[in-house]
Amino acid sequence: MLIKYSLILTFKISISAIMILFRLMLVLIIVSCDDAEYDLDNIYDPENMDLEPPALFFHPYEIDAQIDEIIQVELYGLQLDSAAAAHLQVIYERERLEYDHLEPGPFFNGDNDPIGIVVDDIQDGTLDIFIYYLPDMSSNQNDGGTWSIATISFRAKSGGEVELRYGTETKLRDANNNPVIIRDLGTGWVNIE
Repeated sequence: MLIKYSLILTFKISISAIMILFRLMLVLIIVSCDDAEYDLDNIYDPENMDLEPPALFFHPYEIDAQIDEIIQVELYGLQLDSAAAAHLQVIYERERLEYDHLEPGPFFNGDNDPIGIVVDDIQDGTLDIFIYYLPDMSSNQNDGGTWSIATISFRAKSGGEVELRYGTETKLRDANNNPVIIRDLGTGWVNIE
């Protein structure tokens, strides 16, 4: 009878221990299921640049460079509507930066990468960039959105702070030659040491 009583007691203790472990695991699972809270404070995120979309901006908006270094800055569109062409006028200090070359971004790419680009580097520090979406069998303009339109490479010539800004001639057009709304134009900075 003593053996039977100790088996029943051991069984009851084991069940109690299992129930306590189960409750602890349940509490741990419930506590660990809280949503994570993140600070979305990356200064390079378009949403943190105080721009009213649709907008154009420079990415990154601030670049540190050494004299004779080649730097790259992207001309970016934020929540743009569909477009078929762009005239991007970039104003900079020609005494401190020298235009090197331009590469198209994915904004105007289609099924057959239909991009036509003309770059006119005027002597007074105004860079006029004309990008055209050449129609293909499936579309005559892009889908819009937030994309890099182009990447400009500059060579740093002399020390100082250089502002990059979009000029008044900057505009986008859709396939029917109607203006695409741009509410805000961001600026960029190059710090040359």
